[in-house]
Amino acid sequence: MDATLARFAPILGGVLLAALVGVGLAWLGLRRRDPPLAREIVARYAAWLVMAALLLGALALGRPWWIALVALLGLLAFREYARAVGLWMDRWFQGVVYAFVLLISLAAWWPYDAATPGLGWYGLFMAMPIYGILFVLAVPIVRGKHERMLQQCCLAILGLLYCGWLLAHLAFLDNLPGGTGLVLFLVFLVALHDVAAFVSGKLFGRHKLRPTLSPGKTWEGTLGAFVVVMAAAFALRWLVPVYSTAHLAIVAALIAVGATMGDLALSVIKRDLGIKDWSHLIPGHGGILDRLNSLLFAAPIFFHYTRYFFT
Repeated sequence: MDATLARFAPILGGVLLAALVGVGLAWLGLRRRDPPLAREIVARYAAWLVMAALLLGALALGRPWWIALVALLGLLAFREYARAVGLWMDRWFQGVVYAFVLLISLAAWWPYDAATPGLGWYGLFMAMPIYGILFVLAVPIVRGKHERMLQQCCLAILGLLYCGWLLAHLAFLDNLPGGTGLVLFLVFLVALHDVAAFVSGKLFGRHKLRPTLSPGKTWEGTLGAFVVVMAAAFALRWLVPVYSTAHLAIVAALIAVGATMGDLALSVIKRDLGIKDWSHLIPGHGGILDRLNSLLFAAPIFFHYTRYFFT
């Protein structure tokens, strides 16, 4: 088991137990007042427990397993994206994006020296989107085809950036000093942000945040999520001991804003496509992309902030 995870296992267990008790109390309070909301909260929490088990299991097995899990999530996310936008019918573009999701993950995994964490192939990792775009743009040339190629190229590049490179920052984060703690800190805060925004919006929401993009989101829910993330960041600061109080407040605010922006950015695509969820893979949550959307902006922001100031 990863040493950091083993050290904090009792605390993590306590956090999960407290969350379980909290959800149970919320269910008791809402089952008569708002039964559909109570059932939805339970379904969402049950799915979060399964996802938390996968996350903790991969981190416990070590860095390669964590990077492999992120790569798998990227492949599944792109599969949902390709089916939704119609790219699944073009195997050429799909093949290029799938290959680069794996190559980006490979750049995050190797080489790696425990004596100098955070280095490895960082330069190549940052340059991978350029090479991916070049390969995508080369597809019409190799095929000698031009019909609908502009649309297909743009869709493939967007899928590569979202499902491959932005998400892969979550994998590369484990390469930094104290990487396991950083990953847990980020994922816990984003998960709490999503839950807090949902519950606060349902209970207190009156003013829509962006009704044309995401009708369920409200300013009250966003504010409630911001407050919860800020408080949780200080409660979980033992996961990121290098952060001072000022840096902790700044990064918590950045994660909260990034999570909201990531969610809304993918909502733009869904609304344009006329769909509510990317798939129905996860009960109460939709698809993989529906759960990862908040991380797509938050992970790069948190990664580069941490690397710049503390590596």
